[in-house]
Amino acid sequence: MPRKFLLILSGALLLTLVFAVPALAETYTFGDVRASVAIPEEFEQVLTPYNLGTNREWLEEHGLDHDALSNSFDQEGILLMAYDEEEGRTLVITALRDVDGQTYFDLNNQDEAMRKEFRTSHTNGTAYGILGYTYTSAKWANYGKNALRFLQTEYTLRQEGELICAGYQRRTIRNGYTITLDMQIRGRTPKAADNTLLEKVMKTWEFTEVLPMPALPIKLSLTSAPPAETSEATFTIKGTTAKKAKVTAMLFSLGTVGGQTFTDTANNSGNFAIKVTLPSQGVYSLTLTAELEGSITAQRLYSVTFKQGMLPVELQVTPGDSLDDETIVSGTTESGTKIQLSVSGPVPFNKTVTGNKFSFKVDTHAEGTYQFVLTASKKGMRERTFSFTGTRAYTDSERDEKIRGNAKKMAYANLSKTENQGKSIWEEGYITSMTQSINEWVVTLALTKSGSAYKDICYLICQERPNYPMETKVKIYGTAAGTYTVLSEDGNVKSYPRIDVSIIDPAT
Repeated sequence: MPRKFLLILSGALLLTLVFAVPALAETYTFGDVRASVAIPEEFEQVLTPYNLGTNREWLEEHGLDHDALSNSFDQEGILLMAYDEEEGRTLVITALRDVDGQTYFDLNNQDEAMRKEFRTSHTNGTAYGILGYTYTSAKWANYGKNALRFLQTEYTLRQEGELICAGYQRRTIRNGYTITLDMQIRGRTPKAADNTLLEKVMKTWEFTEVLPMPALPIKLSLTSAPPAETSEATFTIKGTTAKKAKVTAMLFSLGTVGGQTFTDTANNSGNFAIKVTLPSQGVYSLTLTAELEGSITAQRLYSVTFKQGMLPVELQVTPGDSLDDETIVSGTTESGTKIQLSVSGPVPFNKTVTGNKFSFKVDTHAEGTYQFVLTASKKGMRERTFSFTGTRAYTDSERDEKIRGNAKKMAYANLSKTENQGKSIWEEGYITSMTQSINEWVVTLALTKSGSAYKDICYLICQERPNYPMETKVKIYGTAAGTYTVLSEDGNVKSYPRIDVSIIDPAT
């Protein structure tokens, strides 16, 4: 649920430092949440509600106000903030006794329909969307018997059009708290290494005690939720709850006083349908409740924007700031809508479809920055345009894997041919000499050896000195780069194949 509407029922949560694993990690416990986690050494500074006073000097050096930060810890349920300044990332762990915490209490003990509703609320924009969060992915992961289910997400946070941060989250609801481990990245694009570090933290997360499920609000599951955007004044909310429960949609227009109420009573199968009519164009807050005598009331909160002539577009999966080899852009709109996606970057893309659903699969395997422009148009309605920017950046291991996978063996006679310059190649041979130049190492590689004689000589250009002894047989990966000329002992100029080297492995 959006934090604007969160109901915080408790004050600061008990957090104590228990012990330190020498030179590796410090373990923290969170009393009310009944959980613990180890913070690895990559984080140089860790703040908790209880050590802010002893870190005033550090706070001042980093432009942080002690009182303001202390208030944020209390109001936002922050348990811990860990800083990795070298890499520009901050781990923020929060726990809130909010509406979701009351509704689900423990996601592991909810049925599949309720868990699906919680998961999809992230990607369809109904969860935290009013705060500016856009989730490009949300999937479940099981972290073992001491942690169980957490939702893995990737997100961006924008406020008033400005990018605040991006990153990765792990979120669950247990012991009545909505618990989030948030790896926030500022000043750069998130990368796989950030997510890997968050996974390292998650492997240490444990619930030290699991409380029994209390009496929970009655089930309230929607099959047709309120639209985030609409060009029609009327829409219908459908779903299931307890039989004979009273379901109420209370509508408030932002900036005005008073509201409207629409109701229905669930039938014997628990099904209900509420027809809602918006009185005028604008932005509305909609509170949906299900009530039954003797049961705890269930509640959901939504934001609805109504503009006549506006073409409603619900984006379900959008590009994040950090891209993988393949990027999905998908969503829903009105039937008969033409949707075009144009992508500029290392691998251009352009495709147009017509209908009420769309899903584009974009090849983003090549490194670089991609610009996505999604345009939706329909006769008689205003055109909608959405823009995204994402970057595909390889990790060192990914880059090496792609270099190895793309390289081809080439005959010695073809290595120096003009038409082969720039091609990815691999060769096996023996290191016969190494010479350091100004900014590089020049290495000779003999592809064949007969007795003590070396033949088929290539000149390798390496950025660093190869960590191999002379006459070692190695396998090199690089690009054909024409010829390398040398002056022989008899004064003649001789040319040999040149290879610009990326990787040197032991020979297989």
